Amino acid sequence: MNDDKIFKICILTSIIGLLGVIVLSGYVSPEKLSIDEIDNSKIDNDIEVDATITNVITTKTGTRIVTLNDGTSSINMVIFASTVTNFNLDKGKKVSVTAKVTVYKGQLELILEQADNIKESNL
Repeated sequence: MNDDKIFKICILTSIIGLLGVIVLSGYVSPEKLSIDEIDNSKIDNDIEVDATITNVITTKTGTRIVTLNDGTSSINMVIFASTVTNFNLDKGKKVSVTAKVTVYKGQLELILEQADNIKESNL
């Protein structure tokens, strides 16, 4: 086989592979975990957690720090002021959250990146 044919096969295979990744990426969902299963290996990954809101603090800049507890452990979730959400963050409300795991001052926390990634849950 000559180099021209091999090159065309490689390009075609690459294009088919990229299209497959693009199409199938919509079917990948975040890993559903309990809070005690969140560790350093999950940093920068999106995860899903079902938990109860136990505390809400709003800073001067409008950032909200929400403490979540699922019975196994607690974790803080940060909602920056730029993430506009009309979701009612009442203490005791059961929620399902999809958020990114990060570390702040040595502590694991969640960052809510999109307002529609928090929903009321029946747990």
